[in-house]
Amino acid sequence: MDNKKEVLDTGNEGVKGLMETIASKVSVDQSKEMLSNLKDSIVDNIHERTERAASFINSLKKDKIRNLERLLDVTRKELKKSDKKNYIYITDAGRMVVIDRDMWGEPCTVTVKEGNRVMLRLVKFFNDYPYLFPVFNEKNLNGEIIFMTDGEIWYRDKDVATLVLFKNDKPDFLTINLEKVKGYKEKDLLKYLENCKILYLEKRLNDLLLVERKIAIEDIVRVRPGYAIYKNSERTFTILLFDQLKALCDEFTLRKLPNLSEEALDVLFTLDIVEYIKSKGYAFENFKQDNDHIEYWQEIGSKRVCVMRYKI
Repeated sequence: MDNKKEVLDTGNEGVKGLMETIASKVSVDQSKEMLSNLKDSIVDNIHERTERAASFINSLKKDKIRNLERLLDVTRKELKKSDKKNYIYITDAGRMVVIDRDMWGEPCTVTVKEGNRVMLRLVKFFNDYPYLFPVFNEKNLNGEIIFMTDGEIWYRDKDVATLVLFKNDKPDFLTINLEKVKGYKEKDLLKYLENCKILYLEKRLNDLLLVERKIAIEDIVRVRPGYAIYKNSERTFTILLFDQLKALCDEFTLRKLPNLSEEALDVLFTLDIVEYIKSKGYAFENFKQDNDHIEYWQEIGSKRVCVMRYKI
């Protein structure tokens, strides 16, 4: 009986071992299949993402080219040649435009030939919008471009900003130390750099504000060729108005600035408008902005009436 039980136990153990072996083999095979499927899925996902990224980059490049074509006043119909090195356009009037590409395929320079006149320009993009500049040496310029407009490129590198200002096709490099404005947000920093630029270009305003009145640039709210606003220690604002020769014409103080855009302030603080506002006794602080207009409202009887409205 014991021998029979032993045989049965041995048989059971054999079957159990066989089942475990089979289960183990099935488990291994399933794991291999799962790993293979996972690998294929990851590879497919990477390929899909790569294709999407490549498609997105190509789309951006096409948008840049279209914007550049509009700036250069050429169309796709006038494109005669396109390869890795350049695009060549020839208009019906015989004007030739050659856009050279860098090693990444981005437009880098433009040559325009019209009659006997040949013009070479450097291409720069900011927010995908193209700008053309005279060719200049960028070798010593570090940092990222934070602002660009016609005739100007602003670079920032840590605690220094460099403004490249073009005049008569020649670059002028203005270096500005940013130690005192480290905590400025981008919008405030751009305003600060704009004020520095104006004071650099307008020597008479520089002498009046920084030398004679010893105003810190950080306290200047806005300075333009026609006016300046700066903060006083008693939390008021001084407004200075200048004539075309940058001579001081008027000066007054406000406890509060009107809630207007910079473009609206440029309109409000002009000699003629300031003179009219003062003659009417209107409070500068109460001017409002309605889209592209500045307005002044008054209570007349039981009604509130707009008594002054001026287009920005």
